[in-house]
Amino acid sequence: MRQILPADVSVSAADVAAKKSSGGISSELKTLFREEDDMRKKEVSVIIPVHNTDLGMFSNCIRSLKNQEIGFENIELVVVLHNCNAETVTGVRDILAPSDSVVIAELNNESHSPSSPRNHGIDLATGDYLTFLDADDMLTPECLRLSLEYIKEAGADLCHFRKKIQMEQEGKITFNELVLWDQTQEMTAISIDALDHRMYFVGAWGMSTGKLFRRQLLVDNNLRFDESIKFAEDYHFMLCVFGKVRSICLAPQLIGYIYFVNGNSLVQTTKITEELLLDYVAGFQKVFDKGIENHIWMNDTMGSIMLIILNWMYACTDLTDEGRQKVRAYMEPYIRSLEPVKPSKLYPAGKSYRMNAYLSRYILDEETELETFIARDDEGIGQTFIDRQKDALSGVMGHGIHSDYSRHYGFDRITTIEEYDRRLPVSDYNLYCPMIELTIQMGERGIFTDNEISAYALVYGKEPEPERIPMTEPAIVPYVHALRKSLGTSKTFPVSEALPFKASHLTMDFKYTNSVYGVILKAYIAEAESFGCGYATFTTPKEYLFPEKEQDMRLMRLVWALKERDVESIFAPDPESLCSCLKDLARNWEGVCGKIEETDRERADELRALFLSGKKPALREIWPSVRKVVCWNATDDRALDDIKPWFSDVSFSRGYYADAYALYGEICGDSGEVELDADYVFYEFVQLSGNAEKAVCTAADISEGEVYKLLVSNLSGLYRYDTGMSVKCVHTDGQKVVVKGYGGEIGE
Repeated sequence: MRQILPADVSVSAADVAAKKSSGGISSELKTLFREEDDMRKKEVSVIIPVHNTDLGMFSNCIRSLKNQEIGFENIELVVVLHNCNAETVTGVRDILAPSDSVVIAELNNESHSPSSPRNHGIDLATGDYLTFLDADDMLTPECLRLSLEYIKEAGADLCHFRKKIQMEQEGKITFNELVLWDQTQEMTAISIDALDHRMYFVGAWGMSTGKLFRRQLLVDNNLRFDESIKFAEDYHFMLCVFGKVRSICLAPQLIGYIYFVNGNSLVQTTKITEELLLDYVAGFQKVFDKGIENHIWMNDTMGSIMLIILNWMYACTDLTDEGRQKVRAYMEPYIRSLEPVKPSKLYPAGKSYRMNAYLSRYILDEETELETFIARDDEGIGQTFIDRQKDALSGVMGHGIHSDYSRHYGFDRITTIEEYDRRLPVSDYNLYCPMIELTIQMGERGIFTDNEISAYALVYGKEPEPERIPMTEPAIVPYVHALRKSLGTSKTFPVSEALPFKASHLTMDFKYTNSVYGVILKAYIAEAESFGCGYATFTTPKEYLFPEKEQDMRLMRLVWALKERDVESIFAPDPESLCSCLKDLARNWEGVCGKIEETDRERADELRALFLSGKKPALREIWPSVRKVVCWNATDDRALDDIKPWFSDVSFSRGYYADAYALYGEICGDSGEVELDADYVFYEFVQLSGNAEKAVCTAADISEGEVYKLLVSNLSGLYRYDTGMSVKCVHTDGQKVVVKGYGGEIGE
């Protein structure tokens, strides 16, 4: 392990850094540093400042470096022990085994921010590239490999990758690094002159972590952290950097940095005094002035920091009138220079209101007139199938007009279906997966839809892990309406429940994740509870419809249903669940009756008599009030052959055909054919002839008897999405399109 310590040279580490930066190093020391630099030369240096960090967290940090795909032996690790106690110094040395890849330096001074040790780390680093990593954070395994690939491919001075917030305890509220750049691309190289400031310099862009720098840029321009700034020193440093860079590369899909939020951060633990507040404000002035000096659009950054100042003013218990006037004098020129902030995913209406109005109201004691944004009214629905499809496509695009997808593919310039087809690619889960991961792990919004994602529906296929398909509230509405139509106000026996919900509490995503049936059922019950009437009631108690953990519900589901004599309908989301339930009843009726007997002996005896009669009882014998069985997705009679005798005396409704991508439409009678719903989903068809694919066409150009691959565009932001289904066009007449599954996807 190469250690730059007082024991190795005759000057302190701080003196070494000062002399290196000033050029005042003797020829002997220059030779020593050059020789040591050559010995430990690596492509990338990782600088970690340490100040009495929890050693368990530091171990995780180092483990993340040892797990880097480029290999730990190819990394120069520069650890600066800043004003550390003896326990931390010893612990860090114990964790870091001797290695030529590791440099440890002790730095003791009067500084109380990470600026000083980061500067010292820059002086000691030798890699062609460098990045900063806090001692209680981590890098993902692919971080350095991909960021190095990107920055070299782009020939850039800086690579900006994504930072994921990981919380110490569930429920803690924190920020996240949401961005407005185009997140549909793996990497984008941008000349600094072509950088869209209003898209980049927003949110938490100014953190020095989550970035890979070309080291020579920092060396040649003597770019260092200003150690006099006590808060937002990162932003000042990055503004200095942006004054010198020629080009940058953005890696929106590379989640490379894991930022661990604990209870020991500066903002959470520091008591704000008037003296400290004024010191912070003076530092913020330096940040603002540096941005203005380098011709960077500072509107968002100034507004965000001023809101922090406003919060600190409320938290400052000893703030005097004189102190308040000083803050006002400091901030007034910048507040008056702010442009009104329009609502976006970073600043929804409430936040933009605060930024536009609170600063003037509570710092300048002035009222601000707010701009009002009025949503466009929906247009009418067409009459023919293709007219309704045009309206459906307009609605789909309208719900994503401000999204990254829209900006990338130019939704505002699409006026025809032909232009939509020309501009947008056919997509699948491989295309969407990186963007979905950003919403799940980063809490991102606005990538492919303007609407908030309400839930994720799990789709199981050939891969071991299910697809997680995003569903927004507008997209869920048609499913809920279809379920209302299927069930009416009946007392209903649901033959299955939702999957257990497991929130990933260590990410920013807390959205409901379930089967598509679970997502629909939850939305249906939430709507029923809001309106109070006009909805079905279920035999299974609500808490068991949405179980918290895996458990075998088959027996209890039957117990709850059979205890009720007045069940009016039976609902199944698919034929498999209906068959499984009725077969369970045939096998387990004795156990079910035994459980019912514990609370209702009369009902148990009644059911026993039915099952002991020597013939399989019909559903109406079990439930005298039952009138119908509703089974969605029942397009193939063969799946129902074994259980048809059960419901010979009640009506059987095949309901709707639906999956996570779309509610396609109602199933026509006993044919298993589906009449496509034209109003909420836009359909496209790829004609199949053997193994060859032909051009994509719309419903206006399909022919009866031909087989097509089905693409959908929906209100959840799936555009031209390959559903994996093949369908045969059974009927088309301008007013409706009827299809039947081909190859088993919908039924044959």
